[in-house]
Amino acid sequence: MSTYALEQIPRRQPCLPRTIVTGATSGIGRALAIQLIEAGVPVIAIGRNEDQLRELAARSGLVATYAADLSEIDALPALVARIVSAHPDVGCLINNAGIQNDLRVDDAPCDAAQICHEVDVNLVAPMVLTQALIAHLQRQPLGLVVNLTSALGYMPKRTAAVYSATKAGLHLFTLALRVQMAGTTVRVVEVVMPLVDTPMTAGRGGGKLPPAQAAQHLIEGLLAGKTDVRIGKARLLPWLQRWAPGVLARVLQRG
Repeated sequence: MSTYALEQIPRRQPCLPRTIVTGATSGIGRALAIQLIEAGVPVIAIGRNEDQLRELAARSGLVATYAADLSEIDALPALVARIVSAHPDVGCLINNAGIQNDLRVDDAPCDAAQICHEVDVNLVAPMVLTQALIAHLQRQPLGLVVNLTSALGYMPKRTAAVYSATKAGLHLFTLALRVQMAGTTVRVVEVVMPLVDTPMTAGRGGGKLPPAQAAQHLIEGLLAGKTDVRIGKARLLPWLQRWAPGVLARVLQRG
C-alpha cells in the first residue's frame, strides 16, 4: 500500500471507467495503476518492462497488461484495436508515458534519431493513441482523454528543449481536442505536473513530489470532474506566467 493511499480519495459513484495507463511500469504511471486498482477501477497497463507488467497483473484481477514500445508508432492503432476488442468497456485513456533527454541540441550525443524518438514517445504516440480510440470513447456514456503535460511546456528548461517542445505541443493538442469534443460525451483533461521523483528525473533538481502523491491528486481531479488539473507547484503557473515570468524561468532552469 502506498503512503498516499486512496482512503483519502472520495469514493463517488459512478467511479472512473476501465482506464488505459501508458507508462504503467514506472514512476507516476505505476502509482496511477496501483491506486486505480485499489479504488476498484479496472486498469489496462501499457509498458515496456514485462517483469513490472507481470507484477502489476499479480496484484489484482482488475489489471490487464500489454507490452508495447510507444515509439513504434505504426503498431499503435492495432494495439488500440486489440484493447477495444478485448475490453469494450474501456472509457478512459491516460497518456502518461514520456521520456526526457537532458541535453542541449548542440551537445554531441543529441542527434536526429534521438530527437525523433523523444518526439514520437512524448507527442506523436499520445495523438495516435487518442485518434485510434476516440470513436470508441464517443460511444461511451463517459469518455476521458487525459494528457499529462509539464510546467516545462509553458516555460522551457535550458537542457530539455525537445522535451519542453513536446509538452507544449501536447498542451495545444489537448486544447484543440477539447474544442473538437465539445457536445460529445468525451471529456478532455490536461494534467500539468511539477517535478516528480521518478527514474526520469533522477539527479535533477530538488523538492520533487512523490509519484504516489502526484497520482493521488490526478485521480482526485478526475473524480471532481475537472478539465484542468495542476499538481503541486504547477498550481502557481498561471500566476507566475502573468506576474513573475522571470522567477518562473529561473525556477525551471534549476529543474
